[in-house]
Amino acid sequence: MTRRLTWSLLAVIAGAGAYAGTLLATRWWSAAALFAAVTLAGCGGVRPQEAVPSEGSLALSDEQEGQEAFTTLVPETIFPDETGAEIDWKPPVNSNAQHLVWLPAGRRENGKLFLFIPGTGGKPADYQYFSSEAARAGYHVIGLMYRNERAIETTCPGSPDENCSGNMRLEILTGVDVSDNVTVNVPNSIDYRLTRLIVYLEGKHPDQGWSLFLRHGEPNWSRIAVGGASQGAGQSALIAQLRRVPRVVMLSGPPDSRLPNQDPPVVDSWVHIGRTPASKHFALYHHRDRSVVGPPTGTTGILTNLNALGLGRFGAPVAVGTEGPYCTDDLGSPSDSFGDTHLLVTDLFPRGDGGCEAPQHRERRVHAARRRRHA
Repeated sequence: MTRRLTWSLLAVIAGAGAYAGTLLATRWWSAAALFAAVTLAGCGGVRPQEAVPSEGSLALSDEQEGQEAFTTLVPETIFPDETGAEIDWKPPVNSNAQHLVWLPAGRRENGKLFLFIPGTGGKPADYQYFSSEAARAGYHVIGLMYRNERAIETTCPGSPDENCSGNMRLEILTGVDVSDNVTVNVPNSIDYRLTRLIVYLEGKHPDQGWSLFLRHGEPNWSRIAVGGASQGAGQSALIAQLRRVPRVVMLSGPPDSRLPNQDPPVVDSWVHIGRTPASKHFALYHHRDRSVVGPPTGTTGILTNLNALGLGRFGAPVAVGTEGPYCTDDLGSPSDSFGDTHLLVTDLFPRGDGGCEAPQHRERRVHAARRRRHA
């Protein structure tokens, strides 16, 4: 990996803001190579423009990296109920939140869709830097607004229901009534909203290639990479368990932990590899995230879950970051080499409330001070 790529992949972190509750709409880093950060396996010393992208790869060429650096691309915005009157749930906050849609902006399309799923209380507009870079990588991109007002990570700890988090997630995904903790009907489920949105886009823009992502009237998951932040990371992992997808990108999650801080760790029952192999999963988290640090201030849910998904077998987490400041020197200097790891970690000083002294995992997005870094 080049030094430039090392720095620019940090858009994942800047965008993720895993610590202090931020998946920020920010641009501290050259976001153009952020997806290379979560497709590092096998990169070794190969420069991104020299590598042949594998299935689901999100790496960019030099030409693509140079396009409109540090900018967002303008998305098409669509209110969910435009795609079907039966889709009637609106969030209590951000009631005007919309789906956001981008077309591929790179020099060539890759024939795949990147579905980004926000965290609790978030909306697709909070992640526009992240999603714009997926478009530059050649993806069609959908930032999906879905029913995400209830935090799983605060609902299920201590629950007598061993399937608490899994059932909540399944109902949010499918609309099937399996949980007493959420009320999501089929029209407001992730599956239905995504399907209706793709159908709507294909009807409105028949020349844009949206039909690639439908098969027999349902999402064609073999062409859909999934990713998300916190709660959205967990929904992405569940989708990958139930369907085979090209790539899974998990930022600050999954945080689920019904029985936190046990020794040995207790993994929520739904957290395991299913149809999508572990080799397609990648993750990034902050060293001081409340769902990483453990007691007395938090849990070890994120690390427990990522290990349960098998990501640890590809290598230890690799520290990434731009120039400091850092919270500690625990992780050492950011690395220019990633080996085969599927786990990235940062200890950059967060721009959220409390800085390094208040470990937390809020899923609400805030805007950070923006600064450019030219590598």
